[in-house]
Amino acid sequence: MATVLNARLNQVIAVEGEPRSFFFNGRLLSAEDLSREQQARDGAESRLARLIGCGVAEGLSVTTGSGSVLQISAGLGVTPSGAVIDIGNLHLDLSSAGRGASFSGFGNCAAGLAEGQPLAGLYLLTLTPVWAGQGRAATLLGEVGACNRRTEQPAVRARLVEVQPPAALGADSVRNELAVALLSPGQGLTAVPDTARVGWWMRQRIGGGAAAPGLTAEELPLALLQIDARAEPLWIDTDSARRRLAPPPGEAGDAMWPQSWAVEMQAFAAQFLAQLMGSDAPGAEAFVWLPPTLPLNRVQYERLHQLMRHEVPDHAEVLGRTQFARALQDGWQDVPLRRTGARLHLAQLEGHPERLLLRTTGEPVDRARPGGLGERTSARVASEAARILARGRQAKGRDGGPSAEELSVAASALTQAPDRRRG
Repeated sequence: MATVLNARLNQVIAVEGEPRSFFFNGRLLSAEDLSREQQARDGAESRLARLIGCGVAEGLSVTTGSGSVLQISAGLGVTPSGAVIDIGNLHLDLSSAGRGASFSGFGNCAAGLAEGQPLAGLYLLTLTPVWAGQGRAATLLGEVGACNRRTEQPAVRARLVEVQPPAALGADSVRNELAVALLSPGQGLTAVPDTARVGWWMRQRIGGGAAAPGLTAEELPLALLQIDARAEPLWIDTDSARRRLAPPPGEAGDAMWPQSWAVEMQAFAAQFLAQLMGSDAPGAEAFVWLPPTLPLNRVQYERLHQLMRHEVPDHAEVLGRTQFARALQDGWQDVPLRRTGARLHLAQLEGHPERLLLRTTGEPVDRARPGGLGERTSARVASEAARILARGRQAKGRDGGPSAEELSVAASALTQAPDRRRG
């Protein structure tokens, strides 16, 4: 945005944004004038949508059908560019591709080129909002052609965007490692070039991350999948690709990174549980990385304990509601850890034996995750714990100081506090 010099009070100053046409009696209107109105309306709507972030607001789940068919449920989402996608149920055949014609405003109305069947590989399944022409409009004699459309209907186009994975992925652990590789690097502390990311998703590889160079800001990723030569899914992960609607990293300043990081950790935890409870019954070797915190029910715990009998605790520490909630929220601010160097702690919500929480801690710095940070307790939490203990020393049992429970929790947090470093 350009800098305005020598501005004065009550001066009308032009700002960024799409201009609109000015109408008055006697003006000769052209297609460009009406197109300008459409662009101004679309620009205002996209700026409003971007205020709440990007991602999936509701629905838009992806499941496998028969053969190469995927089923996308009805739902609502916002692309990084601010376009809103609102669809009903959709059955998508990956083995065939239609012609990519779209009609937008009063621009070039030529039909798009057809795309061939996708090759075997790793892809992000995305939806792109477009406009579909309907009907024929009345025109002056001889004024006909490809642009003749009576109306345009909101529509979507499904696309497979190739994913470039990090090197040396294990055959058994590919889903788990890709879920981590698609996370934003560095827990908000690593500088990311402007062109490297679109919303939540990286177009350029950073460190050992995965990249989707063909991804655009007009697309909303819904799933990560691997297909064979017949375009049939070998596996599909929705939580690796999708993010719930929220401000993505870097979009709202440094103050927002804890919130956006928590969204990504919640997505990784959901992917971990979906793979754990999947029908293909993965072994322990499928899980190289563990989420920093993992809410579990009894069935999920029994399954995880069966896979990692010597790592997952047999008994849970019972926590009150405040402590349980604090442990959960603190965990969302930590980072994934490699299973080989992790220590697992199991907690249960008091009075609710079905509500469990698995907390993962480890070494202060995990260099195995390129560009990332490893930690046992987040720096923000450790700092607050130190302040609580300092207030306790000053109060020395007098009224107004921290309670015994608060002092105990603070001391526990500091015993796991990180020697925090930038990755």
